[in-house]
Amino acid sequence: MHSKHEGIVLSILVLGTLMGALDTTIVLLALPSITEGLNSNLGETIWVILIYLLVISITTMQFGRLGDLFGRSKMFNLGFAVFTIGSAFCGFAPTNGFLVGFRAIQAIGGALMQATTGAIIADTFEVGMRGRAYGYTAMGWNIGGMLGIVLGGMLTTFIGWRFIFFINVPIGIVAFLLGMKYLKNNPKVNAKLDLTGMLLLGLALSFLCYGAVDFASAGLSSFNILLMSAGTIAVVAFLYWEAKSASPALDLHAFKNMVLSASIFASFFQSLGFLSVTFLIIMYLQGIRGLDPFTASLLLTPGYIISSFLSPYMGRL
Repeated sequence: MHSKHEGIVLSILVLGTLMGALDTTIVLLALPSITEGLNSNLGETIWVILIYLLVISITTMQFGRLGDLFGRSKMFNLGFAVFTIGSAFCGFAPTNGFLVGFRAIQAIGGALMQATTGAIIADTFEVGMRGRAYGYTAMGWNIGGMLGIVLGGMLTTFIGWRFIFFINVPIGIVAFLLGMKYLKNNPKVNAKLDLTGMLLLGLALSFLCYGAVDFASAGLSSFNILLMSAGTIAVVAFLYWEAKSASPALDLHAFKNMVLSASIFASFFQSLGFLSVTFLIIMYLQGIRGLDPFTASLLLTPGYIISSFLSPYMGRL
Protein backbone atom coordinates (compact mmCIF):
# COMPACT_ATOMS: atom_id res chain seq x y z
CA MET A 1 0.00 0.00 0.00
CA HIS A 2 1.35 3.43 -0.94
CA SER A 3 -0.42 6.65 -0.06
CA LYS A 4 -1.02 9.52 -2.46
CA HIS A 5 -0.48 11.87 0.47
CA GLU A 6 2.96 10.68 1.57
CA GLY A 7 4.08 14.15 2.68
CA ILE A 8 1.03 14.62 4.90
CA VAL A 9 1.33 11.07 6.28
CA LEU A 10 5.00 11.63 7.12
CA SER A 11 4.17 14.98 8.76
CA ILE A 12 1.58 13.31 11.00
CA LEU A 13 4.01 10.56 11.97
CA VAL A 14 6.80 13.05 12.67
CA LEU A 15 4.39 15.09 14.80
CA GLY A 16 3.46 11.98 16.79
CA THR A 17 7.15 11.16 17.34
CA LEU A 18 7.82 14.78 18.28
CA MET A 19 5.02 14.80 20.85
CA GLY A 20 6.25 11.58 22.44
CA ALA A 21 9.80 12.92 22.70
CA LEU A 22 8.61 16.29 23.94
CA ASP A 23 6.82 14.71 26.89
CA THR A 24 9.85 12.61 27.72
CA THR A 25 11.96 15.73 28.32
CA ILE A 26 9.48 18.54 29.07
CA VAL A 27 8.93 17.29 32.63
CA LEU A 28 12.65 17.24 33.47
CA LEU A 29 13.04 20.98 33.91
CA ALA A 30 9.67 21.30 35.63
CA LEU A 31 10.42 18.61 38.22
CA PRO A 32 11.51 20.99 41.02
CA SER A 33 8.48 23.25 40.36
CA ILE A 34 6.08 20.27 40.33
CA THR A 35 7.58 19.02 43.59
CA GLU A 36 7.03 22.41 45.23
CA GLY A 37 3.62 23.03 43.65
CA LEU A 38 2.15 19.70 44.75
CA ASN A 39 3.85 19.72 48.19
CA SER A 40 5.68 16.51 47.34
CA ASN A 41 9.28 15.33 47.52
CA LEU A 42 11.75 14.34 44.80
CA GLY A 43 11.48 10.62 45.61
CA GLU A 44 7.75 10.79 44.80
CA THR A 45 7.88 13.31 41.97
CA ILE A 46 10.50 11.31 40.05
CA TRP A 47 7.71 8.84 39.27
CA VAL A 48 6.16 11.49 37.01
CA ILE A 49 9.09 10.72 34.69
CA LEU A 50 9.55 7.03 35.49
CA ILE A 51 5.92 5.97 35.02
CA TYR A 52 5.90 7.42 31.49
CA LEU A 53 9.06 5.53 30.53
CA LEU A 54 7.94 2.35 32.32
CA VAL A 55 4.57 2.15 30.58
CA ILE A 56 6.13 2.76 27.15
CA SER A 57 8.82 0.13 27.80
CA ILE A 58 6.30 -2.49 28.92
CA THR A 59 3.56 -1.96 26.33
CA THR A 60 5.29 -0.91 23.09
CA MET A 61 6.01 -4.45 21.84
CA GLN A 62 2.45 -5.63 22.40
CA PHE A 63 0.89 -2.44 21.03
CA GLY A 64 2.78 -3.05 17.80
CA ARG A 65 1.02 -6.40 17.64
CA LEU A 66 -2.32 -4.68 18.25
CA GLY A 67 -1.56 -2.65 15.13
CA ASP A 68 -1.14 -5.89 13.19
CA LEU A 69 -4.44 -7.22 14.54
CA PHE A 70 -6.69 -4.16 14.31
CA GLY A 71 -4.93 -1.79 11.91
CA ARG A 72 -1.79 0.27 12.50
CA SER A 73 -3.29 3.60 11.51
CA LYS A 74 -6.32 2.96 13.70
CA MET A 75 -4.07 2.25 16.69
CA PHE A 76 -1.89 5.30 15.90
CA ASN A 77 -4.94 7.58 15.85
CA LEU A 78 -6.25 5.99 19.05
CA GLY A 79 -2.83 6.69 20.59
CA PHE A 80 -3.04 10.38 19.68
CA ALA A 81 -6.52 10.60 21.24
CA VAL A 82 -5.46 8.87 24.48
CA PHE A 83 -2.27 10.95 24.65
CA THR A 84 -4.22 14.19 24.27
CA ILE A 85 -6.81 13.24 26.90
CA GLY A 86 -4.06 12.13 29.29
CA SER A 87 -2.27 15.45 28.78
CA ALA A 88 -5.39 17.42 29.72
CA PHE A 89 -5.84 15.30 32.87
CA CYS A 90 -2.17 15.85 33.83
CA GLY A 91 -2.67 19.62 33.65
CA PHE A 92 -5.55 19.45 36.13
CA ALA A 93 -3.92 16.93 38.52
CA PRO A 94 -4.53 18.02 42.17
CA THR A 95 -1.86 15.77 43.76
CA ASN A 96 1.32 13.97 42.78
CA GLY A 97 -0.48 10.62 42.90
CA PHE A 98 -3.08 11.78 40.39
CA LEU A 99 -0.36 13.25 38.18
CA VAL A 100 1.54 9.95 38.10
CA GLY A 101 -1.67 8.09 37.23
CA PHE A 102 -2.55 10.52 34.43
CA ARG A 103 1.02 10.29 33.10
CA ALA A 104 0.47 6.54 32.79
CA ILE A 105 -2.60 7.23 30.62
CA GLN A 106 -0.57 9.68 28.55
CA ALA A 107 2.16 7.07 28.14
CA ILE A 108 -0.32 4.47 26.83
CA GLY A 109 -1.16 6.91 24.04
CA GLY A 110 2.53 7.58 23.40
CA ALA A 111 3.27 3.84 23.25
CA LEU A 112 0.47 3.25 20.72
CA MET A 113 1.98 5.93 18.46
CA GLN A 114 5.56 4.78 18.97
CA ALA A 115 4.73 1.13 18.31
CA THR A 116 3.02 1.75 14.97
CA THR A 117 4.99 4.62 13.42
CA GLY A 118 7.73 2.49 11.86
CA ALA A 119 5.27 -0.02 10.42
CA ILE A 120 3.13 2.75 8.89
CA ILE A 121 6.25 4.11 7.18
CA ALA A 122 6.98 0.65 5.77
CA ASP A 123 3.37 0.38 4.55
CA THR A 124 3.39 3.84 2.95
CA PHE A 125 6.82 4.40 1.42
CA GLU A 126 8.77 2.61 -1.28
CA VAL A 127 11.91 0.78 -0.13
CA GLY A 128 14.26 3.46 -1.49
CA MET A 129 12.44 6.21 0.44
CA ARG A 130 12.11 4.53 3.82
CA GLY A 131 15.56 5.46 5.14
CA ARG A 132 14.87 9.12 4.54
CA ALA A 133 11.40 8.81 6.12
CA TYR A 134 12.91 7.18 9.21
CA GLY A 135 15.46 10.00 9.27
CA TYR A 136 12.65 12.53 9.45
CA THR A 137 11.03 10.67 12.34
CA ALA A 138 14.44 10.74 14.08
CA MET A 139 14.49 14.47 13.41
CA GLY A 140 11.04 14.69 15.00
CA TRP A 141 12.39 12.92 18.08
CA ASN A 142 15.33 15.32 18.37
CA ILE A 143 13.18 18.41 17.78
CA GLY A 144 10.66 17.10 20.31
CA GLY A 145 13.41 16.53 22.86
CA MET A 146 14.76 20.04 22.22
CA LEU A 147 11.31 21.66 22.39
CA GLY A 148 10.59 19.72 25.57
CA ILE A 149 13.68 21.22 27.20
CA VAL A 150 13.05 24.76 25.93
CA LEU A 151 9.27 24.82 26.38
CA GLY A 152 9.56 23.11 29.75
CA GLY A 153 11.88 25.89 30.89
CA MET A 154 9.84 28.73 29.38
CA LEU A 155 6.39 27.57 30.45
CA THR A 156 7.50 26.61 33.95
CA THR A 157 9.33 29.90 34.48
CA PHE A 158 6.82 32.35 32.97
CA ILE A 159 3.37 30.68 33.11
CA GLY A 160 3.35 27.60 35.33
CA TRP A 161 4.22 23.91 35.15
CA ARG A 162 0.64 22.82 34.35
CA PHE A 163 0.92 24.35 30.90
CA ILE A 164 3.64 21.89 29.91
CA PHE A 165 0.72 19.44 29.63
CA PHE A 166 -2.00 21.79 28.38
CA ILE A 167 0.13 22.70 25.35
CA ASN A 168 -0.36 19.17 23.99
CA VAL A 169 -4.14 19.44 23.81
CA PRO A 170 -4.70 21.72 20.77
CA ILE A 171 -1.81 20.10 18.87
CA GLY A 172 -3.15 16.63 19.64
CA ILE A 173 -6.67 17.48 18.46
CA VAL A 174 -5.41 18.81 15.11
CA ALA A 175 -3.09 15.81 14.60
CA PHE A 176 -5.88 13.35 15.47
CA LEU A 177 -8.24 14.91 12.90
CA LEU A 178 -5.52 14.83 10.22
CA GLY A 179 -4.70 11.23 11.06
CA MET A 180 -8.33 10.17 10.76
CA LYS A 181 -8.44 11.71 7.28
CA TYR A 182 -5.12 10.70 5.76
CA LEU A 183 -3.83 7.56 7.49
CA LYS A 184 -5.12 4.39 5.83
CA ASN A 185 -5.14 1.00 7.54
CA ASN A 186 -2.93 -1.90 6.50
CA PRO A 187 -4.34 -5.36 5.79
CA LYS A 188 -4.80 -7.15 9.13
CA VAL A 189 -2.52 -10.08 9.91
CA ASN A 190 -2.80 -13.02 12.26
CA ALA A 191 -0.98 -12.37 15.54
CA LYS A 192 -1.33 -13.36 19.18
CA LEU A 193 -0.75 -11.19 22.22
CA ASP A 194 1.83 -12.31 24.77
CA LEU A 195 0.10 -11.07 27.92
CA THR A 196 2.18 -13.28 30.22
CA GLY A 197 5.39 -11.87 28.77
CA MET A 198 4.10 -8.32 29.16
CA LEU A 199 3.14 -9.03 32.79
CA LEU A 200 6.57 -10.49 33.61
CA LEU A 201 8.35 -7.58 31.93
CA GLY A 202 6.13 -5.12 33.81
CA LEU A 203 6.92 -6.77 37.14
CA ALA A 204 10.64 -6.87 36.38
CA LEU A 205 10.94 -3.20 35.41
CA SER A 206 8.60 -2.02 38.20
CA PHE A 207 10.48 -3.88 40.95
CA LEU A 208 13.87 -2.73 39.64
CA CYS A 209 12.79 0.91 39.30
CA TYR A 210 11.04 1.03 42.66
CA GLY A 211 14.04 -0.56 44.36
CA ALA A 212 16.47 1.84 42.67
CA VAL A 213 14.40 4.92 43.58
CA ASP A 214 14.08 3.72 47.19
CA PHE A 215 17.85 3.15 47.31
CA ALA A 216 18.51 6.64 45.92
CA SER A 217 16.10 8.19 48.46
CA ALA A 218 16.85 6.23 51.64
CA GLY A 219 20.11 4.35 51.08
CA LEU A 220 20.69 0.62 50.98
CA SER A 221 18.12 -1.38 52.94
CA SER A 222 16.69 -4.89 53.09
CA PHE A 223 13.52 -3.53 51.43
CA ASN A 224 15.17 -2.23 48.27
CA ILE A 225 17.49 -5.25 48.11
CA LEU A 226 14.38 -7.45 48.17
CA LEU A 227 12.72 -5.37 45.43
CA MET A 228 15.75 -5.44 43.14
CA SER A 229 16.22 -9.18 43.74
CA ALA A 230 12.57 -9.77 42.83
CA GLY A 231 13.08 -7.66 39.70
CA THR A 232 16.14 -9.69 38.69
CA ILE A 233 14.20 -12.95 39.17
CA ALA A 234 11.36 -11.54 37.07
CA VAL A 235 13.84 -10.65 34.29
CA VAL A 236 15.09 -14.27 34.25
CA ALA A 237 11.50 -15.56 34.25
CA PHE A 238 10.63 -13.19 31.38
CA LEU A 239 13.56 -14.37 29.25
CA TYR A 240 12.74 -18.03 29.99
CA TRP A 241 9.09 -17.49 29.01
CA GLU A 242 10.02 -15.65 25.83
CA ALA A 243 12.40 -18.48 24.82
CA LYS A 244 9.62 -21.08 25.25
CA SER A 245 6.58 -19.08 24.06
CA ALA A 246 5.06 -19.89 20.66
CA SER A 247 4.21 -16.20 20.14
CA PRO A 248 6.73 -14.19 22.22
CA ALA A 249 6.56 -10.46 22.77
CA LEU A 250 10.34 -10.41 22.34
CA ASP A 251 11.68 -12.84 19.75
CA LEU A 252 15.04 -13.80 21.24
CA HIS A 253 16.03 -15.63 18.05
CA ALA A 254 16.12 -12.26 16.27
CA PHE A 255 19.19 -11.36 18.35
CA LYS A 256 21.19 -13.90 16.34
CA ASN A 257 21.29 -11.13 13.72
CA MET A 258 24.36 -9.26 14.92
CA VAL A 259 23.47 -6.04 13.07
CA LEU A 260 20.09 -5.94 14.81
CA SER A 261 21.61 -6.79 18.19
CA ALA A 262 24.31 -4.14 17.87
CA SER A 263 21.75 -1.53 16.80
CA ILE A 264 19.43 -2.30 19.71
CA PHE A 265 22.19 -2.21 22.32
CA ALA A 266 23.63 0.98 20.83
CA SER A 267 20.19 2.59 21.07
CA PHE A 268 19.81 1.30 24.64
CA PHE A 269 23.12 2.76 25.83
CA GLN A 270 22.50 6.02 23.99
CA SER A 271 19.12 6.43 25.72
CA LEU A 272 20.60 5.42 29.08
CA GLY A 273 23.39 7.96 28.79
CA PHE A 274 21.15 10.72 27.45
CA LEU A 275 18.43 10.53 30.11
CA SER A 276 20.85 9.94 33.00
CA VAL A 277 23.17 12.80 32.12
CA THR A 278 20.34 15.20 31.24
CA PHE A 279 18.60 14.53 34.58
CA LEU A 280 21.81 15.07 36.56
CA ILE A 281 22.68 18.25 34.64
CA ILE A 282 19.20 19.70 35.26
CA MET A 283 19.38 18.91 38.98
CA TYR A 284 22.83 20.53 39.06
CA LEU A 285 21.85 23.67 37.14
CA GLN A 286 18.70 24.32 39.18
CA GLY A 287 19.81 22.88 42.51
CA ILE A 288 23.51 23.69 42.85
CA ARG A 289 23.79 26.64 40.46
CA GLY A 290 20.37 28.06 41.35
CA LEU A 291 19.34 28.82 37.74
CA ASP A 292 15.69 29.21 36.78
CA PRO A 293 14.23 26.54 34.42
CA PHE A 294 14.36 28.82 31.35
CA THR A 295 18.04 29.69 31.74
CA ALA A 296 18.87 26.03 32.39
CA SER A 297 16.98 25.02 29.23
CA LEU A 298 19.04 27.35 27.05
CA LEU A 299 22.23 25.57 28.10
CA LEU A 300 20.86 22.20 26.93
CA THR A 301 19.61 23.10 23.45
CA PRO A 302 22.75 23.12 21.21
CA GLY A 303 22.99 19.32 21.03
CA TYR A 304 19.34 18.98 20.02
CA ILE A 305 19.70 21.62 17.31
CA ILE A 306 22.67 19.83 15.75
CA SER A 307 20.93 16.43 15.93
CA SER A 308 17.76 17.82 14.35
CA PHE A 309 19.66 19.14 11.33
CA LEU A 310 21.69 15.95 10.87
CA SER A 311 18.95 13.32 11.30
CA PRO A 312 17.44 13.39 7.77
CA TYR A 313 20.92 13.11 6.25
CA MET A 314 21.85 10.25 8.59
CA GLY A 315 18.67 8.40 7.59
CA ARG A 316 19.52 8.84 3.93
CA LEU A 317 23.03 7.48 4.54
